[in-house]
Amino acid sequence: RLYCRELPSGLSRVELYLEGVHCAACVWLVEKLTVVVGGVAEVRLDLGKALATVTWDPRTTPLSEAARFLDAIGYTPHPFRGVAARDLARREERALLVRIAVAGAIAGNVMLLAFALYGGHFHGIADEHRTLFRWLSLGLALPSVLWCAGPFYRGAWGALRARGLHMDLPISIGIVAGSLQGALNTLRGAGEVYFDSVTALIFFLLVGRFLQRRQQMKAASSTELMLSLAPSSARLVEGGAVREVPLEALAPGAVVELRAGDSVPADGVVLEGESAIDRSLLSGESRPEPAAPGDPDPVDPWLAA
Repeated sequence: RLYCRELPSGLSRVELYLEGVHCAACVWLVEKLTVVVGGVAEVRLDLGKALATVTWDPRTTPLSEAARFLDAIGYTPHPFRGVAARDLARREERALLVRIAVAGAIAGNVMLLAFALYGGHFHGIADEHRTLFRWLSLGLALPSVLWCAGPFYRGAWGALRARGLHMDLPISIGIVAGSLQGALNTLRGAGEVYFDSVTALIFFLLVGRFLQRRQQMKAASSTELMLSLAPSSARLVEGGAVREVPLEALAPGAVVELRAGDSVPADGVVLEGESAIDRSLLSGESRPEPAAPGDPDPVDPWLAA
């Protein structure tokens, strides 16, 4: 139950990475789990990521029964780790998208007002219209400066508290300085206002931050999918008896039983038996390499052949 979440209704939910998912028919087949296995309330499969979200009643049906069914139909399940962190990242991404949308709308409208002011500078504009456009630009820019640019302020404040330097610090200084100077010139009724530049800067910086986050999430997602293939348990040998324990329960010096076809659960040294280890992930060698007592037995995802 390490990777399961309990719902208020009494049901539990887990996300499983399924091997062998490749087409839309796989979605239909996996979602038949609700019909075949009693106690499974809902199954949703993300075809692109091969992630199945299973909601079931643990009081009537163990998760192992659903896992056995998935394995039997050719979709070997693995616990998907880091679910809470991924959900948090998704919420942060949605919040950032809202800020980008608001900042873009504000920047577009302030640009239109700035275009009118620039045109009036060359072709003439009434003073009352110039003053009106300046104040409208100030009013529109305030939400962008005070709210949309919030992530940069938080980063700058964190850098100051840590007594270090951060890229958000000069960004925040530039945004605040440009906004204050523009507001002062608006109050004075003289000088240039910089609200078009400030709002556009905020918008483009937010877009850049969003693209950066997406690349980071893609890299993290690839790593998580690789980790999800690692075993979640191991067969621990103690006093001549073998029992299955969670992977986190292994301690240095533990003796683990590894059968043919198993994933290697941890780094170690072969004590007994001879076999072959698939090291193609790191070495690129397609043929399994022999392993004998005394040889290092590297960590998953190498498989015993």
